[in-house]
Amino acid sequence: MAVCSFKDRELFFEDYGEGVPILMIHPPGLGRKSFIYQNPLKEQFRLIIPDLSGHGDSYNEEDFVSIDTYVEEVKAVLDHLDISKCVLLGYSAGGVIAQEFTFKYIDMVEILILAGGYPKVQTVRLKVMHLLGMRTIKEKPQLMINVLSKAHAKTPEAEQELHEHMEKANRSIWYHYYKQSLYYNCTDRILDLKVPLLLIYGGKSDWINNQYRLYKEHPQHELVILEKAKHQLPTLFSNSFNKAIFYYVKKMLNRE
Repeated sequence: MAVCSFKDRELFFEDYGEGVPILMIHPPGLGRKSFIYQNPLKEQFRLIIPDLSGHGDSYNEEDFVSIDTYVEEVKAVLDHLDISKCVLLGYSAGGVIAQEFTFKYIDMVEILILAGGYPKVQTVRLKVMHLLGMRTIKEKPQLMINVLSKAHAKTPEAEQELHEHMEKANRSIWYHYYKQSLYYNCTDRILDLKVPLLLIYGGKSDWINNQYRLYKEHPQHELVILEKAKHQLPTLFSNSFNKAIFYYVKKMLNRE
């Protein structure tokens, strides 16, 4: 595990593998352990996986961190590593940060990958999922940690690892990450994402996979539906998820 400074705090991140750098952005609460099953990709790529502040080992005692601040944290990690261009991957609400980073620092993004991502919370079910997450982390945080760690793990050992990592999260920051994602809307700027865009969704997660229609006007997008998968793409469906990333990135880079 590595560390870099950002303002008056430290950001912890994983950095392993060699090749084209892929920086992965986690959703609320889970921290970098969202991507424990992406380890096989290190054989072909350099993986950079930060804990955003208020998550995991990136301690932050504040009550609120803005999406814009998270964008600057991602840039701080890339600058620390002297990386001028990367593949950017956002999982679930992590895609909000990935999109905002791309809007602001498009020259630093080679390819954008959104796994279960969205430009706007458009459906009632997706809104309910956000509101439920906000209410649970505020009123019953231990239940939230128990449910998410179990839902994203293939083994008891992985469940324990995720559980211990989420225990470190700042509950208030977690709540506001959900809230900002709930009210996020970049539908009028999708054409400004002028980079190759890979959209990955689970076929059995219809409460979010219909969001891909909002990206249909993007001229460089490609859609992958993992038919048997639910929303926990990087974890429970990691084999298919990793293959989708591998083949898309290799294909796009070979076009240059």
